[in-house]
Amino acid sequence: MEYQGDLHAKDRLLTSIHKISHLLTRPVSLDTVLTAIVEETAHVFGYDRVAIYLVSKDKRLLECKYEIGFTPEEMEIAFQRPFNLERHECIETLVVKTGQTVYIRDYSTDSRVTYLDRKVSAKQNRFATIAVPLNLRESVIGIIEADRGGYPLVLTEEDIQHLSIFANQASIIIENTRLYEQLVNERNFAENVVQSSPNCILVVNCDETLRTVNPMAQSILGLKQDSVIGQKAPQVLGDPLGKIISDALAGRLTDGNEVVIKHKGGARTILEVSTSQLRSQDGAVLGAVLIAMDLTEAKKTDEWMRRVDRLSSLGQLSAGVAHEIRNPLASINFNIQLLSKRARLDEKSQRIIENSLAGVERIKGLVKGMLDFSRPAPPQLKKESIHRALEDAVALMDSQFAKHGIKVVMNLAGDVPDIVFDNRQIQQVFVNMLLNAMQAMPEGGTVTIETRVGGETKELSRYLSVYLSDTGIGIPRENFSKIFDPFFTTKPEGTGLGLSIAHKILEQHGAHIEIRSRVGQGTMFIIRFPIEGVEKHVPVQDPHRG
Repeated sequence: MEYQGDLHAKDRLLTSIHKISHLLTRPVSLDTVLTAIVEETAHVFGYDRVAIYLVSKDKRLLECKYEIGFTPEEMEIAFQRPFNLERHECIETLVVKTGQTVYIRDYSTDSRVTYLDRKVSAKQNRFATIAVPLNLRESVIGIIEADRGGYPLVLTEEDIQHLSIFANQASIIIENTRLYEQLVNERNFAENVVQSSPNCILVVNCDETLRTVNPMAQSILGLKQDSVIGQKAPQVLGDPLGKIISDALAGRLTDGNEVVIKHKGGARTILEVSTSQLRSQDGAVLGAVLIAMDLTEAKKTDEWMRRVDRLSSLGQLSAGVAHEIRNPLASINFNIQLLSKRARLDEKSQRIIENSLAGVERIKGLVKGMLDFSRPAPPQLKKESIHRALEDAVALMDSQFAKHGIKVVMNLAGDVPDIVFDNRQIQQVFVNMLLNAMQAMPEGGTVTIETRVGGETKELSRYLSVYLSDTGIGIPRENFSKIFDPFFTTKPEGTGLGLSIAHKILEQHGAHIEIRSRVGQGTMFIIRFPIEGVEKHVPVQDPHRG
């Protein structure tokens, strides 16, 4: 059957070109375009077998992308064995190299047929073929190859011309689809960079409406993208971020400034903020970008390391001072006791002696605290229940709590595993915390003890957390960094060593302690124990706790 180049054929050609061109009016993949080209080639020009090949990006290979009419075995070979444009001499590579259509009417007599052509034709039962180049701006991006299986292929000049016209249009469509896919991939890459960034990224339009809020920004700032996109940034974010964005749109950019974001419940986040403008090619301002790095944990870790260094130095100093005081203090204590027994003292003198002995006992307690702080006993580690240690500590304080009108509420999680710790030392820590809570509530109040495994972040999932809070007078924020320092106290009769010793004990257990407090509302201590055992851990903070 010969293909006749009449008006009807031209009409079908134009219809076919319009059909594949219509693919450019909607987003489609390159595979969809290639499939449509091959199927239209077979349908319009009456070929039984059609294949489309594209030159690889490195221009070394000619790869089969789609074909119809071939057996599964033939298709597998075509897809797995591309032609090498440098080494393979065949009809397909000839078309790419010359950019000219090759029509082989009879493989047995055509001088252009190579050994490789004969080998492939024998396997595919191919007697004749036509291969047209996919030309694009003086380069060949691939070929369309077609035949009628084991039947003769007789084509007129007009038939070949029509197929070439179709192939030229197909080349444009393929290139445009590739460009579209490249743009989509670049856009998706840019979006993935923004979405997966560990930094907070906000993008606003020039009218201050939010355009992009990446997941980290949503997490840090407590935003939901669906509800804030299109809203005015200053109204959504408030100060200081809202003002920083407005300044950026006005050309007043920020570079590495630290800002503090206050959350509901009193939690604070420290951000390092930078801004830049988005501009068009002609320099018009399209919007602004705010990038913020969360420094909260880094600042917390720095403070923790400074505290450790400070406590280490104070520990060494305390050990020296304690040793220097202990020996003369023992002599003073002995002499006062000896004097009280041998001398005949009036009532006033006896009170002086008793007060002196009481003072000596207080100094002895202070010296013991200094030694405990400087050289705490190594923990005797055993796997035990932290709940039992808490309950025992509360039991020790029961009578004191009742005397001062203090109620204890315990919310202990049911899924808390046993952990490795020294029961005596950790009980000492808990008693110290409870004693501080009692002293902060001279008029009575409530102590709440809560345990929890894990938290909102992956880091917190490795910890068992004990939350111990009171409804007392609270601690001023300026004292937060000092309350674990030796000898720091706000109580007239305090030594300032209780929390320092507690911190030292927790440090030996690979645990750490945090504080949350508001003056006039109360204080919460959070102690985090590693579930997997005693290790060196840097502090972590649950961002969703106030």
